[in-house]
Amino acid sequence: MKFSSRSVLITFVIICLAIDGLWVLHKGETPKANAKEETAVDAGPVASVRVAPIKKKTISASVSVFGDVVPAPGAVRVASVPYEIRVDQVMVSAGQKISRGEPLLEVEPSPDTVLQLKQAENSFNISKQNLDHIKQLFDLKLATNTQILKAQEVFQQASSQLESLKMMGVDGKQVIRAKESGLISSVNVQEGAIVADGKPLVGVISQNRLEVRLGVEPHDAERLISGQSVSLSPVNEPIQKKITGKIRKISRAVNTATRLVDVFVSIPGNCDFLLGEYIRGRIETASSFGLAVPRSAVLPESGKFVLYTVRDGRAVKHFVQTGLESGNEVQVSGIGLKPGDEAVVLGNYELRNGMNVKVEKAQ
Repeated sequence: MKFSSRSVLITFVIICLAIDGLWVLHKGETPKANAKEETAVDAGPVASVRVAPIKKKTISASVSVFGDVVPAPGAVRVASVPYEIRVDQVMVSAGQKISRGEPLLEVEPSPDTVLQLKQAENSFNISKQNLDHIKQLFDLKLATNTQILKAQEVFQQASSQLESLKMMGVDGKQVIRAKESGLISSVNVQEGAIVADGKPLVGVISQNRLEVRLGVEPHDAERLISGQSVSLSPVNEPIQKKITGKIRKISRAVNTATRLVDVFVSIPGNCDFLLGEYIRGRIETASSFGLAVPRSAVLPESGKFVLYTVRDGRAVKHFVQTGLESGNEVQVSGIGLKPGDEAVVLGNYELRNGMNVKVEKAQ
């Protein structure tokens, strides 16, 4: 019986030692498993991104507009004749450059004008004969001073009318010449045509008196001011002929043909833009100094904008507000942003805050 109790006791001790060993063994393996799990979480997914430095600079917003080259106010002068004429020869065409004194037209009096000249000559001769006759009667005491004065008045009127017609060139053909150098804007007559007195014959734009008329959206026109600089270039030659003009006038009405506001821009006198040439204009509407990033760095998210930077190999999420845009850059402001920070510009769509990142070198 004693032997049996001792056997039971020994068996119980062995079982307890076995249980204790299993518990210790299990306890020793658990920290290792947890360490492996933490290492796996710490590694996590790695995103490949490209970055660009955040810069502090002035951003300027601008609008691109289009228009054409037109004569400046008062630049067009017309050639005309103060009596009815017949056009014998047209010597110029629209768009032609001319020099001062260069012939434009050859004209002659119309038949009605020739008749008017004949009548003036007849009136002159008759009034002169009448005046001489009155003077003879006056010497014979057969005419009064009043009659002498009346005859002299009629004679002077006839003489003045005849002299005026001759001074205008009514007594023969004449060549109409350019009074200054410039550009022919229009030719309004044809050879052989009878043209009424005073009607415009040829339009001449004074040399270096052109400007650019641009069409601007009404909401953009409100932000422009007179004297503001405008970058101008022909649409077909945007680089070779780029110049800077100044806003001369901003119309206060919408052009019914284009539904845009006309903005007139003065250009340098030595500019070689062609009359009627199609022009592109770039006008700065606003500017601001602050942080700027490439446009691709800013992402929309739930009605807001976010931007990711890289710090210590991890992505840092920033909520930002956007400002002016110019070209490929946009102005931003947000907590924790400073010049020199690396903003993610490629691969940012897959990022999450705190995510591991690998920065690729720009190609």
